[in-house]
Amino acid sequence: MFLQHTDVLIAIAGLGLMGSSLALAVRAARPDTRLAGSDPDPATVAKALARGIVDEAGPQLDPERRADLVVLAAPIPALPELLVSLAGHPGVVTDLASTKVKVMQWAAAAGVDLVGGHPMCGRERSGIDAADPELFRAAPWILTRPEPIVMELASQLGARPLVMDAERHDRLVAGVSHTAFMLSIAYVLALSGSGDWADMSRVAGPGFRDMSRLAAGDPELYTAIVSTNREPLAVALREVEATIAKLRRHLEAGDARLGELFEEAKRVRDRWSQDAGER
Repeated sequence: MFLQHTDVLIAIAGLGLMGSSLALAVRAARPDTRLAGSDPDPATVAKALARGIVDEAGPQLDPERRADLVVLAAPIPALPELLVSLAGHPGVVTDLASTKVKVMQWAAAAGVDLVGGHPMCGRERSGIDAADPELFRAAPWILTRPEPIVMELASQLGARPLVMDAERHDRLVAGVSHTAFMLSIAYVLALSGSGDWADMSRVAGPGFRDMSRLAAGDPELYTAIVSTNREPLAVALREVEATIAKLRRHLEAGDARLGELFEEAKRVRDRWSQDAGER
């Protein structure tokens, strides 16, 4: 098995939240695995070395050239250049990007046989200081093909590998992930634009906290996601808009069917929570 060898080198390009969390998770699961990292930010490189997150690090991709597994954890806009630099790399190359179709196209153009990957996890805070070795535990880890090395890595870190093609991935996550942060953003912007916002903000409690949580995420990440998954996200948003319009019509009419929709939504959410083990 891949992670049972003591001379394995995993190289991680990008030492922000995802990359550093990955390194810490590998450290915990397999302490004798060697880890190399790269990041264009000197402060991030210094922190990664000082904290022992990786064994070696620098601003460039040199360590990755000899790695058994290269994991691209850099922001989406940085991936085309990184992929070009990995053309002809003899090891397995995978990524952690939130969208897959565009990334797989970039990889093909660069001549990289990429194993597209996307762990369905994260948090509002970004950067190396937010890194968490438990970030991947129980999370679905979507892969574009069943590459044994990457599937083993995901399992070792406590994740659940799932295989699907890039188009299906982007369509599904547009609904369950990308639409969620768009709705959170819309909710915050709508309330903050009200003349009552100053008073509302003083009485806001758990409901607002829960609904607004995703709006606190990284704007650069969100911009990259929507720019590479525009059409599936637009479809998902139109479906939500239609449902909101339906709820509003029932509300305005005082229609008792509104309560039935509440019940239906609760049943769906409860079933999902039970099946997912409410991670």
